[in-house]
Order: sequence, then C-alpha cells, then structure tokens
Amino acid sequence: MKRPALLLIGVLVILLLGWWLFRSGGGETVAVNLIDQFATATDKRPSADTFEIVQAKLGEKTMPAIFAKGPSRLVYEVTVPEKGALKFSLGIKEEGWTVEGDGVLFRVLLGAGGPAEEIMNVILNPFGNPGDRGWHDMTLDLSEYAGEKVELFFNTNSSGPSRPPKDDRNGDFALWGAPRVVTE
Repeated sequence: MKRPALLLIGVLVILLLGWWLFRSGGGETVAVNLIDQFATATDKRPSADTFEIVQAKLGEKTMPAIFAKGPSRLVYEVTVPEKGALKFSLGIKEEGWTVEGDGVLFRVLLGAGGPAEEIMNVILNPFGNPGDRGWHDMTLDLSEYAGEKVELFFNTNSSGPSRPPKDDRNGDFALWGAPRVVTE
C-alpha cells in the first residue's frame, strides 16, 4: 500500500476511535441539575446562609459547587428517571488542606416513602491524608427508584463518628461539586 493510503487509513481510524470515545464518555443526560435547583431545596439546615453556590477550583479542575460553611443538611425532592443515577464530586476547599483538623464526613441519604437510608458515607481529611486533596467523583445508582419521587439528603458533619462525639471544624470547607441526577 502506498504511503498516502496508509496515512488516510490511520487518520480514519483515529477519527473513528475519537468519535467512539467521545460518544461513550458523554453517555449521561442531566435530568436535574441540583445547583440550578438550589432555591427549590426543601430543607436547608441550620439555615440557608450556611450554603453558597461557588465556582470551586481544586487542583486543575474547576466546577460549580455548593459550599457548606459548617455542619449541614440540604434536602431535594426529585423524581428519579429511568436508568437514574446521582452524580457529584466531593472536595474540601484548598485553603483547608493545610489546616490541622480531622476532616469532614459527607453523607447522602435517600428517602422513598419511609425513613431515609444512608447510601453514601465518606470522610475527606486532606490535612491528614494528602490523597484526599482534589475532587473525588461519586456515582450512586438510583435506578431501582425509577419513576418514584424521592428525597435526597446531603449532609456534612464536622467530624467522623466517635464516642464521645467530636466537633472539630478546623479546615472544614466542604464542597458538593456539580451535583446532578442523570440518566445513563
């Protein structure tokens, strides 16, 4: 085969591979953007002033986020789409990375007509664990609730569970990055 033909085939293979990767990587459709729906959250504890919508940069990645300025609860009521999932990223603002503390406990609960059940529990402590610096992407499968109206609870606690309970708020600059309900 001549060189121009091989080059053309190579370019076509690269284009086809790029199209396939782009297509498979973009497989989500946002059903509910929780940043856009912040005003409709049904519960904001301890008060609405606890939260702020920000553009948060952690490392090289910037995204819209809900900044929880202290221990908090934020509740949304959503209808779960077919093949639904809850996607978001967790992080601690960079200024909290070098502040001695014990991290933030992030919890997500789901209420579907009964008591809310915990579906995610993660502690980030970027001071004690440098691997906790940056964004941490989360995907929670909601497909078993397709078509149902559910409550999603986003909780932050100033410390992990302990006896006696602790309330160490040093460096607790919790971020819920780009929270959204998607169809995959």
